[in-house]
Amino acid sequence: MTHLRQRRRSGSILLVVLVVVSLLTLTGMAFFDWSFTQRRASDAYTRGTQARLLAESGIDFAQVQAAKTLDLQQQAGGLYNNPAMFQGMLVLDSDAAELRGRFAIVAPALENGLWNGLRFGLENESARLNLNTVLLADKQMEGQSRVLLMALPGMTESIADAILDFIDEDDEPRDFGAEASYYSALTPSYAPPNGPLESVDQLLLVRDVTPELLYGWDRNRNFVIDGAEGALPAPLGVDNSDGSMSLGWNAYLTLASAEKNLRADGTPKIDVNMEDLQVLYDQLEPLLGAEQANFIIAFRQGGPDTTDLEAEAAGAAGAAGGAGTSDGPTDVSDTVGEEGEAATTQSKTAAEVQIDYEQPGSETIGSLLDLVGVNTRVVEEGSTQRVVVVTPFPNDPAALSQSLPLLMDNLTASGQAVVPGRLNVNQCPRQLLEGLPGMDPSLVEQILGARDFEVLAERPDRKYETWLLTEGILTLEQMKLLMPLATGGGDVYRAQVVGYFDAGGAQCRLEAVIDLSGLMPNLARVRNLTALGQGFDPAVLGVQPDEP
Repeated sequence: MTHLRQRRRSGSILLVVLVVVSLLTLTGMAFFDWSFTQRRASDAYTRGTQARLLAESGIDFAQVQAAKTLDLQQQAGGLYNNPAMFQGMLVLDSDAAELRGRFAIVAPALENGLWNGLRFGLENESARLNLNTVLLADKQMEGQSRVLLMALPGMTESIADAILDFIDEDDEPRDFGAEASYYSALTPSYAPPNGPLESVDQLLLVRDVTPELLYGWDRNRNFVIDGAEGALPAPLGVDNSDGSMSLGWNAYLTLASAEKNLRADGTPKIDVNMEDLQVLYDQLEPLLGAEQANFIIAFRQGGPDTTDLEAEAAGAAGAAGGAGTSDGPTDVSDTVGEEGEAATTQSKTAAEVQIDYEQPGSETIGSLLDLVGVNTRVVEEGSTQRVVVVTPFPNDPAALSQSLPLLMDNLTASGQAVVPGRLNVNQCPRQLLEGLPGMDPSLVEQILGARDFEVLAERPDRKYETWLLTEGILTLEQMKLLMPLATGGGDVYRAQVVGYFDAGGAQCRLEAVIDLSGLMPNLARVRNLTALGQGFDPAVLGVQPDEP
């Protein structure tokens, strides 16, 4: 019996040992699985952090490149589409593809003014319509802000008016708009900002604006329609046969466009409307010469003069009763002489006129184009008679191509250090060009066919919108109408930067807005787009080719 009890006790102990060993094994396996999961999570976190740091490196790189002078940018291949600078930029080198880290900077590409895939470069915010300044267009021409919005594909008068009511300061609804009374009746209710927006996404609060209209089909913002995006339903009544709505209104709009109104070296431009005309002349003469400097001073004193000198001289000769002719200069004074003599006005070149600096500058120059193709009339120093001063800026494209770039480089009529919200005619989509005042299909096609996305070294005048005048595409009157809303440049940039590894895996997408319009570069906004999905294959972004 004793022996039997010992055998039973041994069997029980063995069973307990087996159970304990099994539990320890299961615990060990669970711990191993937990450790492995934690290791994978740690690796994923580390890789995600590295991918973000790669993308942040790209933002720093974009800031440096955008802040360079135009000459240095041109030498490096430009900012618009430069794969050598913005595609597959190596940051972390390794023999292992899964450890080789890079960044790429991508933007939507245009072909004939329409969206077409992607490019490697920065996006100038001035190529978008600025919602926070669009109402300024109404100061130039009544209803122009609605015209600009109506140029967006799929836009209706009802939505355009609702957007303008959403951001204007008053509570009076436009013809088809909606003000606070409409939004207060909703559940939940809210109030329109009646002022500047903080994000374009706020348009989703505007009556009838839908995600389909705002974001289009490109929900992951990689500038192409891929995967399930092609099956998304089209907004009612919207035609996307040309791809103009593929990226939605979001691709056409901004809140941040602006441009520096400074010389290339960063010094202030000469304000042609400064009060002290002697100081103005002293600044203008070394730059422009006496003739052009004199004319600007004379114009400030006398304003535009529409006298037809040839017609007036002919009339004066007739009024003189055939008293004879003279081979001397035409003398046309504002005073009437003896009976039988005609009132005449003497004309002089701006180089000949004697400026009387005691006379105030009563005329404000609204635009540098006010000086083109028009004379002025002033009273010279030591005289009581007014004299017509002939403009040294004739309305001739060939002549203006020589004189106007110098004026645009160095002079300003606004006095502003920063000009916000004008539209870059060199880079904006076709639809936004069509919304500018005076545009018709023929002019739009001419501009699209002639423009360069980058300002080339051989065409430096194209950094200003006035190339449309000097190259004969627009008339002087058309250019005057367009100029308050158009520019050839812009100093705020958008960069979608992708941090990634050659073998794939972790990827980080950051969208940054870089503002260079102030005294110092400013990273105005960074938005993480990673949650929208990877969007880009590393092979497209740029990887090291496999060795044979």
